[in-house]
Amino acid sequence: MNLLNQVLVLLFSLTGTIFGLILALIAPEELKAGKKYFILLKRTIFAIIFFLVNYYLYLAKNYYLLIPFTILAIVLFIIEFVQKKPIYELFNYLIFVIPYFFVMDNQFHLLLAGLIFIYGLPTGTLLRKAFKNV
Repeated sequence: MNLLNQVLVLLFSLTGTIFGLILALIAPEELKAGKKYFILLKRTIFAIIFFLVNYYLYLAKNYYLLIPFTILAIVLFIIEFVQKKPIYELFNYLIFVIPYFFVMDNQFHLLLAGLIFIYGLPTGTLLRKAFKNV
């Protein structure tokens, strides 16, 4: 895959948040009942992405990115439990996007893009609920 295709796949994967917002607009009555499941799904997908990125960075022997990524991901995961502000979701996306360009494996790119899209669905839904309460 060339660079343009990689960027387009990544940009499409980031639209998961938009589709999550649309999903929240379509079914607003499900937001309150499904909040705990959306949070659980979001955290589970975050953990899956964390282990996937660590695995591929380890295979690529990219230790200079592996150690900071691991530390930053753990810190952001802890911050999510402490802070309930939606701005921190932007940082989660940022740490998912950075390793996307450092591992040159097409399988990794497609897996990560798909997981980022799926991560965006509950994230967008929860962001809609957070903005609705503000």
